[in-house]
Amino acid sequence: MTQAKEVLASYEQYLRSLGQKSSSDMKKTLQTNPVYFDFCTELQGDLPWEDSGKYVPLLFEVWDDIKASLLPVFQTRKSRCDQNEMLKGIVCLLASLHWTAGEPVKSLDWQELREKSYPAKPINWAERVEFILLKPTQYHCFIQLDELITEMKKHFYKYHAMNR
Repeated sequence: MTQAKEVLASYEQYLRSLGQKSSSDMKKTLQTNPVYFDFCTELQGDLPWEDSGKYVPLLFEVWDDIKASLLPVFQTRKSRCDQNEMLKGIVCLLASLHWTAGEPVKSLDWQELREKSYPAKPINWAERVEFILLKPTQYHCFIQLDELITEMKKHFYKYHAMNR
């Protein structure tokens, strides 16, 4: 668990260091930093967690783009991929959990994330994410993350449909 905590803590520092968004396009901003809007202190306009039906699907699209970029790496029989891309995928999952609940991601503190209750979530999501964080560059972790996000999509759309 400490490794998961350390990996997420260092990735959070990296994301917070990215600074201002360079594009007015929401999807491009999320591709650079999936939690930009959560960590930004001076926000105006639409907040993604206030309209999850519109913005959570963008997180799923960001994952689809990441997945498309990582698949060729594994198809060339390389056993490892870019860790930052996998961490970005994990952050997309974590943001989707929070935004579905109607709240921002305040931090990537693993202990807090694990203990939090979410209205829509994949089964055993915390254990599975922790497994991924142990070796995020490996193929089986990529597959596990893809399955988690696929399950999250189903839970999100069900939750969204039932709570309109």
